[in-house]
Amino acid sequence: MDDYRRREDPFSLPPRGEKHGSLPSRKERHGSRSTRSKGGNKRRFFTKKWFFLVIITSLLLIVGGCSTVVMSAGTVDLEKMEDMKYASAIYDQEGKLIGRVGGNNREPITMEELKKHNPALVNAFVKVEDARFYKHNGVDYYALMRAVVKNIVKLGAAEGGGTITMQVARNAILEDRDKNIKRKLKEIGAALNLERKYSKDQILETYLNYIYFGNNVRGVKMAAKIYFNKDISKETLKPHEVALLAGLPKAPEGYNPFRNPEGAKNRRNTVLAIMARGKDEDGLDPIISKEEVSKYQQMDLGVKEEYLEAHLKNNEFEAYKAYVIDEAKRNYDLSDEELTDGGLKIYTALNPKAQKIVDEALKDDATYQGHDNLDGGATILKADTGEIVAIGGGRHYKPGSMIRSAEKKGHQPGSSIKPLTVYAPAMELNEDINEYSKIPDEKFSINGWTPQNYTRRYYGDVELSYVVENSLNASTAWLLHNKVKLPNAFNFAQKAGLKLHPEDQAYAAMALGGLTEGASTVEMAQAYTVFPNNGKAMRAHAIRKIEQADGTEVAMTEEAREALQPVEVFKPKTAYYMTRMLKKVVEKGTGTKARLKDGRPVAGKTGTTQEYKDSWFVGYTPDYVMAATIYNLSGDKDKRVQLSGGSTAAPLFSKVMSEFLAGTPARDFEKPPGVEEPKPPFELKPVTDLKGSFNREAGVIQLRWTDYDDRVKYRVERSEDGANWRPLGETAEGAFTDNQIEVPQPGDPLSGIFGGRTYHYRVIAIDTETNEEAQPSNVVSVQVKPRQEPPGDQQGDQPGDPQGDQGHDRGPGGFLGGDQGGRDGGDRRGDPPNPPGGDQQGDQGGGDQGGRDTGWPW
Repeated sequence: MDDYRRREDPFSLPPRGEKHGSLPSRKERHGSRSTRSKGGNKRRFFTKKWFFLVIITSLLLIVGGCSTVVMSAGTVDLEKMEDMKYASAIYDQEGKLIGRVGGNNREPITMEELKKHNPALVNAFVKVEDARFYKHNGVDYYALMRAVVKNIVKLGAAEGGGTITMQVARNAILEDRDKNIKRKLKEIGAALNLERKYSKDQILETYLNYIYFGNNVRGVKMAAKIYFNKDISKETLKPHEVALLAGLPKAPEGYNPFRNPEGAKNRRNTVLAIMARGKDEDGLDPIISKEEVSKYQQMDLGVKEEYLEAHLKNNEFEAYKAYVIDEAKRNYDLSDEELTDGGLKIYTALNPKAQKIVDEALKDDATYQGHDNLDGGATILKADTGEIVAIGGGRHYKPGSMIRSAEKKGHQPGSSIKPLTVYAPAMELNEDINEYSKIPDEKFSINGWTPQNYTRRYYGDVELSYVVENSLNASTAWLLHNKVKLPNAFNFAQKAGLKLHPEDQAYAAMALGGLTEGASTVEMAQAYTVFPNNGKAMRAHAIRKIEQADGTEVAMTEEAREALQPVEVFKPKTAYYMTRMLKKVVEKGTGTKARLKDGRPVAGKTGTTQEYKDSWFVGYTPDYVMAATIYNLSGDKDKRVQLSGGSTAAPLFSKVMSEFLAGTPARDFEKPPGVEEPKPPFELKPVTDLKGSFNREAGVIQLRWTDYDDRVKYRVERSEDGANWRPLGETAEGAFTDNQIEVPQPGDPLSGIFGGRTYHYRVIAIDTETNEEAQPSNVVSVQVKPRQEPPGDQQGDQPGDPQGDQGHDRGPGGFLGGDQGGRDGGDRRGDPPNPPGGDQQGDQGGGDQGGRDTGWPW
């Protein structure tokens, strides 16, 4: 072993020439317990020294780095802030800019004007946003440290601690919109620089002129105009009005008083309480007394949409942009501030042509047939993706007002819900049910509720297609109760995308669409994507992607990503069968006014609610789904216009989709692979069209009739006196030849006296599976005559000439009288007559009414 290895190994023998000694003791090798536990003085000093050195060096580096970032922040001239672009950009499906979030609707006001007419407004903003504004130098270190602690807990997501000065500075830092420590440090540096260069009043004036107040408005002056119709450079706001404005910047869209009045009122009342705080609470004088707080909290918000219309110009696509903002906050967890001041790029599915057509149609008075008390909504989706290509704000939409197409507001969908909750589920759960299945339409009651048809009559056993075409209520309720069941109907509707209330699990709600909270056109269009999409529901969404200013894509929340996944609701066969019936609704049912001008295939369903308050039509082509609704604004029965889906909403659908799809290739609905066309259930019926003729050349009588099913065979019977019948034979086809006849000869004297021989025939249809026999067919009589003319005479009957050889047809009840049905109904299979009313009566055959006096439970 080498010497150096021996020295390293305490158990090795000493090198040659050295004295052998004993092995080192355990204490010598490892040290005593006390020494090991203390680590030795030399080692302990070494560890502490280097530990503190590393900590101090790290802190110095952090402080130095932070200082560098802070010092690198420049100062923005407040006079140049007007030229800055704050808002995020929104693009259409082609990548063209259509507008910005937040907008720049603004009117400047000076601090001198504010302090002269509305000093309380200035003081309220300071109290609410930055109570130490007049004491700090741009940074409130106490609030900042408190925010740092919260950020450490949240693992680095910087938030809070921002002063008014920092908020002003924030708008200047456009190159970095990430919510991180670096950005916060830049804000601090910019805020310190602003405080060195400008006075407090100058900074506060800038803040009040550029802060976002929702509804595409910046600045407190324009905000006062759109909410209260007041010019604050001349008029003084009341305390409760001041409180509303001072509370909005925290979440201008979330506290939008037009779209969320309850949330806005709660926020206002909170601010009123802050305005009453004294010096002992925030170091500032109170603006109102404690006693006045409750007084002003009881007051209405005082905002009116007419003020919006008076002071804001209505730019294009405002409703769509408002929906995009809501979706961005919901699906991407973005704040109002990030959307309005974040410099984001939001790419959407907006189709400008479709959106313009929808907006024009909803604002056209002709759509409402001359009635001022009506409004409407509409949504168009791409069927295969669920992307929203157009969404209507309504008849009088202004930025910030309610989006009529996206809000429920109790607008029940009526019978437009039936395909989702009853018809398609019935076929999905019962393989033997299709459009030909007979459904009883008769009076019956469920838990004390008796559904009635629109016509106040019942139609007996009718085919399912007839039920769908005419929107019969009684037979629909029967299907729900006996074939679908309430829990299944409820689950199918939810899977399709309807947001239901627990109380909606009721027969009237699931059968006739009387939903507790109603439905929006976005929801209904989303749900109907199941039919052109082979049973899969595509979730409605407007945004394709969002990018930060540097091109980095903003991630969607995991919850939103899961919620937007397609959901298989029905089998492809069920969806296709439903489409076949919904096409007939447009072709000849309650939805004929929804037909498109170019005649392309379209399917859909009408809907009308109880007491005619709301009307619907939800329809689709292979490429697009559109939900349209027109409804009464007033609940006053004296002012109410009687509406029906077939007469008001269906024409709106036709108008919009005809114009939108004009010039595009028309496609029909394709049958999914492996799906067979629906077959009518077997029904044994009597033959009603038996005919016969004498073929003189062949010397036979030929019979023919319609063969209506491969399952049927036919027994042919003959009689020579019309009373006594004997079978001639059986056949599986619709023809038979009788060659067992006697043909009189030309020289036979009896033929001249009696005019030849007459044979009578009838056919009996037989079910080959059960051997059940139908009623006998109509009777046909054929007379056999000898040829009287010479062979060259062309005036006589020609062979097989039906004019000369076909006898009189008679029914089973009489010898003569032509072709008569063997029983009532014949080959019409008992179809009932069309109910009266047509499209002028709205949804035919029971329409879409919840039914007056029908015992609806809500």
